[in-house]
Order: sequence, then structure tokens, then C-alpha cells
Amino acid sequence: MSAFLLSVTMQASLTASWQPVPADDAWQRTARTSSPPRSGPTASADQAGNVWLFGGYAEPEGKPRHVVNDLLRYDGGSGWQQLQEPIDVTLKGGRVRDNRPGPRLATASCVVGDEMLVFGGWDPQTPGTGGVILDDVWSLSLAKQTWRRLAAPMPGGPASRHVVCNVGGTVILHTFRCLDSVLVWDAASETLKEQPTSGTPPSSRGLHVAAAADGHTLVVFGSALAEDMVNDAFALDTRVVGALAAESGPVRAPARALRHCRAGAASWFAAAQRRAARGLVPDERVWALTLDDSGGGEWSLLLGEDAPNAPGPRNAATLSPVGSGGLLLHGGWRPFVSTYGDSHVLKVEA
Repeated sequence: MSAFLLSVTMQASLTASWQPVPADDAWQRTARTSSPPRSGPTASADQAGNVWLFGGYAEPEGKPRHVVNDLLRYDGGSGWQQLQEPIDVTLKGGRVRDNRPGPRLATASCVVGDEMLVFGGWDPQTPGTGGVILDDVWSLSLAKQTWRRLAAPMPGGPASRHVVCNVGGTVILHTFRCLDSVLVWDAASETLKEQPTSGTPPSSRGLHVAAAADGHTLVVFGSALAEDMVNDAFALDTRVVGALAAESGPVRAPARALRHCRAGAASWFAAAQRRAARGLVPDERVWALTLDDSGGGEWSLLLGEDAPNAPGPRNAATLSPVGSGGLLLHGGWRPFVSTYGDSHVLKVEA
């Protein structure tokens, strides 16, 4: 049994700065991809420092956005490469391809060993229909770039806007159904299995983010609940058996984190928040949550709204570690204003 702990304190403990390109900077522009601007894809980093990106809403210039199922890879030496173009998985006669996942966004992925796992998501299909929430699980061979649809679907039913993270070699998935448990990947059977948790867990939620703070701690933060958003943070200690005490209190942090990454025991979040009477307003600030050994944590505002050379505010972007020691930000959406196809690298120093 694993236990959830709530991190509530805030104290500046890290520093960061924006520096001009091409110096050794905080945000360093990288090459644009050959694919259209996009929002809502999933991205995962492998042990070699490459970032693998799949799916999302693509929005070519002058054309309506549409959901895709293409595959891209980024490495620090050559930048972005599009490995697989979008394709229609429905063939003549109504047959469906079994060698490529269908178009989707709001899915979740992570790399474990030499494969990337992709869980569920949302295919909007025809605009106005609501589309379909998915429960399929796919494995991508990183070496061969071939897909396999795994036999067992996600337990409990379809899910989107969920999170998955590799924590010290253990793949942990959290959905809106995970009230007193999480889902843990069993590589031998290629299935997700329910793992009970104790302590104070997150409420039922989606559109949250997760990061591995170290080899045994999963951090879950933020959410969109009904018409509001939350800014609570929870840490799941995978070593603990039995219930642990958890304290709660105000957390002066962004109300909804977009994407995340970690190094050591610190997790970095790029944020978007909902502001009264203004709808969803992207927030370009960068925050860090540093955990301590007692189950507490400290929030630090690393970069404010006026940070030099920062990319424009956005949500539904990806943020992943890269081999250079930085964090790769790609794409995203400024609601009803613009969809982005740019990439930037963020560097943070302790």
C-alpha cells in the first residue's frame, strides 16, 4: 500500500534567469518542426535524452484544427524529426488498423525501458458530437518505431485528461477514478493493476499533472473541477505501508499546472490559471515545488510574468527533460487566440 502526502508550504529555494539566445540561457529557441502547430499532445523522454511526442490537436495555418496521430522525436543534436505522418486508421469496409493508434489528445504516455506506453485519451471525431473517450493501451518500440495494441484495455473504463509517470522504474497512472488507489503497470502481463493507497489522496480530478520527484515519490498537482480549478499538491510515497498523517493548508501556487518535469527532489511547473470574469487565461510564470524528507514541501516562484525572452503564455503544451539538462517546452494553445508550433529549452539552477 502506498500513501499520499499533501505538500503545503511555500518558500523560495531555487533561482532562475532568462538570458538572450544564443548564450547559455534560460529559454533557448530550438528549430521549428515540419508539422503544424499543435496543442494537447503527449510527450515523454527516454534515457538517452530524446523526447517522443504523439498526437494532439494540429492547426495548420489557415485551416481548422484537427486531431492527429503522428509521431515526432526531438534530440539536442538534430532537433525535431517527424517519424510518422498522420494517417486514417479506418480502412475501406470499416476495418480499423491494428498497427497504429488512432488520433487523440488528452492522452497520457511514459517511457519504460525501450518502449513508450500510451494510455487512453480523447478522439473528438466530428465537431459537435463530443467524440469518444478511449480505453486502449499501446506500446511503441523506440528502436523500431513500431506500434502494438496491447490486449488488455485500461481497467475501469475509458479515461482522458489523466496522468502517468515512471517513478524509479514503476509506471503509475492516476485517473478521475483513483480515489483511494492508483493504477500500476505490470510489465509481465502488460496490464494495469489497482494499487490501494492511504493517507490524504487527491479528489477525483482530470487535467492535472504529475512528476517523479525522485525514485520513489510521485507528485500530483492541480486540476480543473467543474467550473473552477484547484491548486493543491500531493506526494505519493511508493515505499510507505499504512496510513501517514497529512497536513493541509493554503498553497500559493498556480491554479492549474500545464506540464511538468523534475530533477532530484524538485519539480518544475509551467502554469495556466482561471481568473474571474476572464475565462481561462494562460500564465507564463514558472514554479518549483521542492519536497523534504518529512513529507512537506516548498513552493518557489522561479520566473515571473515579465521574465526576459520567455515564450508567450500558453496551456496544453508539453514540458519534458532533454539530454542537455534542460526542459523542452513545445507547442500549446492560447485559448481562442493562437496555437503554437515553437520549442524552447528552460534551464534552472539550484
